[in-house]
Amino acid sequence: MSYRVWIGSTAIECETPEDALELARQAEGSDSAAHKPASGKDSEQSKGASRWSDRRVAEFFRLVDGNQRKLVDALLEHTDGRTDQQLVTLFGYQDGKALGGLFGGLWKNAKKVGADPDDLYVKKPATIGGKKAFEYFLSENFRRAAQAHRGPGEQ
Repeated sequence: MSYRVWIGSTAIECETPEDALELARQAEGSDSAAHKPASGKDSEQSKGASRWSDRRVAEFFRLVDGNQRKLVDALLEHTDGRTDQQLVTLFGYQDGKALGGLFGGLWKNAKKVGADPDDLYVKKPATIGGKKAFEYFLSENFRRAAQAHRGPGEQ
């Protein structure tokens, strides 16, 4: 099954929902990419700068609820990350298609509060049992800010 992403009036077919989501992100961010300095986000993150202020984290947590909140909580709880299959099982989905919607929703909510949505989570390819998979982790900047917002021992 393929997934279609529309960029303007052009439809692009992707093999996985993750690829479609990534392409949509790149297309949406292409206008702002031209305004970023050449050093970009990597330079900001290496210096420890983050747009995840206390106010933005609090506003973000007011926006996310239901399965989006459950996803953030699961990634906060597991510092070693979660695989796409673990998340599919957690949410009781048939396959990983719906994960793209959850991650897309989180990305949009991060953008709404003025944070860098690319500094919310990290998706890394992995091979598990000889099969292609992905692992998801919260970014260190978001994890640190979210834990400070929630307080010690709070779940």
